Amino acid sequence: MQPTKLFIKIVVWIFLLSLSVSCTGLHQGGRDVDMSLQHVSAMQEGSLLAKHAPIFILEGTKKSYNRIGTPSVRDMGNGEAEVFIDPRQPTIYSMEQKFSTKDGEYTNLIYRIHFEKIPYRHLTAGKNVGLIILITLNQQDKPLLLTTVHTCGCYLAIIPTSNLSDQSYPENWSLLSQDVYGERLPGVIEIKQPDETQYKFAFRIRGETHRVRHLELVPGQSISSYPDFVTAPLKPMGELRRLPFSETEVSFFETEGQRKGYVRNSHKPFERLLMSWWAMDWRIGEDKDLGPSEKTGTTFYTSLKFWAWKKSDLWHFANFLEYWGWSL
Repeated sequence: MQPTKLFIKIVVWIFLLSLSVSCTGLHQGGRDVDMSLQHVSAMQEGSLLAKHAPIFILEGTKKSYNRIGTPSVRDMGNGEAEVFIDPRQPTIYSMEQKFSTKDGEYTNLIYRIHFEKIPYRHLTAGKNVGLIILITLNQQDKPLLLTTVHTCGCYLAIIPTSNLSDQSYPENWSLLSQDVYGERLPGVIEIKQPDETQYKFAFRIRGETHRVRHLELVPGQSISSYPDFVTAPLKPMGELRRLPFSETEVSFFETEGQRKGYVRNSHKPFERLLMSWWAMDWRIGEDKDLGPSEKTGTTFYTSLKFWAWKKSDLWHFANFLEYWGWSL
């Protein structure tokens, strides 16, 4: 075989491999599956963020990296700071975002959680990984859309509720279910309860990869009856930039240099090796800040098409929805 043809075949093989393992993870070798659970809910307050705060049902929580943690800083010696996720106590970070379209005004409730790591048997392996949940409300504070995405911008899912008008859906949308890189999620969440404030959105999180594997509406009062129920403080998103360390503060994100806006210590070696060259992003898969790119230093794109990074930026939500075919 000629060297040129062999090289092309190798390149194609690597490309197909990267697509495959990005959906399924690397081979797990028949290991025992830990199905221990933990239910995490935000401590109740009177705010809109607390009212709609989701419940997280975590799988495999005998392993510390499957538990929601708290971004923290430790001294590595000589005053050198290392950012890590402390799994002993969960924290949910949150913020409100207002946005408008030609047809109305809306509110995004944004929730962010982080885990110690994804183990190195998966393509997305790395430390300080996270997940973002957005709940989009109309002017009557009724949920219209639920958006889930990892803090690297991958594994995006948009799930409408029955409060959303039929005209807002993308063309040919299935109301039954949707496939999100190997996970089967609902095509729509039905809200029929007379008092929806008594119910919560519950996200079931798969162990190791921290993928959202299921979403349902559950009675909020019933969750506290579980013996594995844990409450988490609901903290402002801005506190991620002010982690206490000694007598000063350290940002969870890099604040200068080529990694400005990325989560500290969040390198993704397998994704860089297999995907960066065709996705045109040397830092593909690395977890990042969410905000205006001119301030954070990085764009929170949700499409691997490099020409669509700006249009698919999660922070500019109206443009983001339009890019993905939704109309509010």
